[in-house]
Amino acid sequence: MGKKISINRKHGLGLEGANAKLHELGSQFAAKYGVTTSQSGSTVNVSGSGVTGSIRVTDDDISVDLELGFAAGMFAGKIEDGLKTQL
Repeated sequence: MGKKISINRKHGLGLEGANAKLHELGSQFAAKYGVTTSQSGSTVNVSGSGVTGSIRVTDDDISVDLELGFAAGMFAGKIEDGLKTQL
């Protein structure tokens, strides 16, 4: 069975600043983990071998929700720690 990663954080960037950070995070995530990302408004959808999910921002928070397959799930802690560092 896969693992889920859910992270919610408050930010003080406002929506415009958060969307810029979201774009940056999506690009970094794609480069680091070899996944495909697509941004639609305030959401980046993530998909790839063993991972699906999204990263969303609002005026005052950011949320990451990922579903990892079995193989990627073995690295869930490392992936989650990396995301928390970037947020």
